[in-house]
Amino acid sequence: MKNAPLNRSIRNFAGLRPSSSSSDFIIEEAKDAKNFINIASIESPGLASAPGIAEYVIHDLLKDKLSFEENPDAVMTRQRPLVMAELTPEERAQKIKENPQYGRIICRCEQISEGEIVDCIHAVCGARSVKGVKKRVRPGMGRCQGGFCEPRVLTILARELKESPLDVVLDSEKSKILTKENR
Repeated sequence: MKNAPLNRSIRNFAGLRPSSSSSDFIIEEAKDAKNFINIASIESPGLASAPGIAEYVIHDLLKDKLSFEENPDAVMTRQRPLVMAELTPEERAQKIKENPQYGRIICRCEQISEGEIVDCIHAVCGARSVKGVKKRVRPGMGRCQGGFCEPRVLTILARELKESPLDVVLDSEKSKILTKENR
C-alpha cells in the first residue's frame, strides 16, 4: 500500500476468515459433542443471515433436544445508553451537573466519560470485564487501542464491582490482567 500513514498507526492487525471447501454454510450438530452446534463458513452474507441461522438452529436443530421455556421475569427491553458525545453542550453541562462522573473523560480517543462506563457496568446484563465495557461503550476502540484508557477502565470495574483489581478480567475467568501488586 503506497503512502500508508505509518506514523498514525498504533497497532496493526491481520486476520483471516476461515472458510471450508463446502460451497454452503456449515450448520450442524457436532458429532463428538451432544447439543453443540457448529456454525461455520459463514462468509459475506453472515450478518444478514444471522437471525435466520439462529431461528433455524433453535427451531429445527434444538427444538426436540432442549426445553425452551419463556421466562416471565426476563427484561426484554433496555434503554439506549447515554452517549455524552452526542449531546448538545447545554445537555452535556446539565448531565455533568447532575453527575460529575460524566465530566471525567476516561477514553480520550472516543471521548467516553467515567459516567458512561459506570452506567454500562450497572445496566441490565452489565459489563463484568474490560472487553465487556469496550463492547458496550467503546473505550479502547480509538487510535491508542486502550493504551491510555484500559488501566482506568480496569480501576473503575474493580471499584464498581467491589473487587480487587487483581480479579478484574480482560474477557473471561482465565484472562486476568494483573497477577500481583507491583508496589
